[in-house]
Amino acid sequence: MNALKAMGLLLLSVSTVSTCCPETLSANPKNKSQGPRSEEILRDPHFENGFAISPLWPAIVQNNGGFEKTNTDTIRFRKKESIPDWQMAQWASKYDLGGTLPEKGKHGTIIYRNEGKEIARSSNGTLLLDITTSTEYDRPRTSTDAWPHLLIQQDFVNRPNIGQIERLDFSMELRIVRCENRMKEDEFDENLHTAQSPFYFFMRNENPESPDYQLALWVGVPSFDYRYPRLDSTERVQWDIGTATYIYAIPPRTIWGDISFHDHQWHKTQIDLLPLILRSLEAMQEKGVFTHTVPKDLVLTGMNFGWEVPGTFDAGLEVRNMSIRIVKP
Repeated sequence: MNALKAMGLLLLSVSTVSTCCPETLSANPKNKSQGPRSEEILRDPHFENGFAISPLWPAIVQNNGGFEKTNTDTIRFRKKESIPDWQMAQWASKYDLGGTLPEKGKHGTIIYRNEGKEIARSSNGTLLLDITTSTEYDRPRTSTDAWPHLLIQQDFVNRPNIGQIERLDFSMELRIVRCENRMKEDEFDENLHTAQSPFYFFMRNENPESPDYQLALWVGVPSFDYRYPRLDSTERVQWDIGTATYIYAIPPRTIWGDISFHDHQWHKTQIDLLPLILRSLEAMQEKGVFTHTVPKDLVLTGMNFGWEVPGTFDAGLEVRNMSIRIVKP
């Protein structure tokens, strides 16, 4: 986690309208007060509308007017053109996916690839994110080097207020397709080198009356990390120098169970994240941060997910059935 990640999420600006899909309401408006309302806040969860592709460095975005003015191309998975709800960040890479022509794979799969990465979507909405950093690194990474990212991300149009919802139902299925360490045994340093695929929410105090106004927090939903054969039950709180923001990482076993992503099998999570997000606020307050913040001050503004590879690894994952659904009183 570093300034590159924060730049990617915070600069993202989209103008599409979110879709509301109430599960418990009938067509009769008189029933609006009966029972909770459920809404999907993740737009285009099956990636049908493709991805707007960032330049290779966040400074280009920051210094030249934002993503819309600096995106290098759009990845499309169908003939009909549409405005993407998703942004793809390809930070610190040598190889721009912009200008890459699509290829057709088996069973309706559409593929975009170059020397450093491969993006593919199957007809059932499964997305492949594959990154080949053995072509990116000329030598093992040092502590001062940036590292390649391959992230999918979006800002929420319907941004949930943490104090005004009953549930935050999160689900996704994830499979690690490959993860090959291309470093020699004496080159690998687990304090510097890994391949990992975290999911991050960005949460901020948006109450202008609060002394903590604009104070922000990354809330991590960990998944695969090359260094750890099995998931553990430890929560982690750390200060990220690059973004000047705290990071709270939910205990990964709480999300996925006692599993190993190294088995290359599909794993699924389906969980109400709201208690865990509320716990992130408590953890910050135990550190003396967010001490003037209550849940109703906090808003989830966006998310990102994908590869961060601060080591020489060639790695691929598949993701499907991603959902972020809020339940209101």
